Amino acid sequence: MTNLALPSEPEVRVAGLPGETAVISLLGEHDIATAWEVRNVIACALKQGTHPVVDLSETEFIDSTIIHVLFESKQLAQEHGRRVSLQLPADARVRRALEITGMLDVLPVYGTRAEAIDAVRQPRDNNTERRERWRSSWL
Repeated sequence: MTNLALPSEPEVRVAGLPGETAVISLLGEHDIATAWEVRNVIACALKQGTHPVVDLSETEFIDSTIIHVLFESKQLAQEHGRRVSLQLPADARVRRALEITGMLDVLPVYGTRAEAIDAVRQPRDNNTERRERWRSSWL
């Protein structure tokens, strides 16, 4: 008899940090059933004036709805004058899905939480903002 591991229950954890940053961790498997919650948590963080870091290091699975939510989060962040980044270690289970869909070229990706937090806290110059808007308009 083989031992099959049951998928872990999806969970969204939010940790507010000093300096207008929130870490949103997606644990377990996320798909259309959790897309609304993930979208809402990111949107709320942005409306509260924080820069979200989406931690995918313990995410076991994402489907296209979650990938779309991540894409939307960048656009929403720009509308609020904020930045969003992903914490995605090289060995993360969901990395391949993000590679195939091109999301690694759309959102800034960092291997560690510290790098992702530092990136969203860095002041941007006007040229960087213009490049990001131009790039997003072509996607």
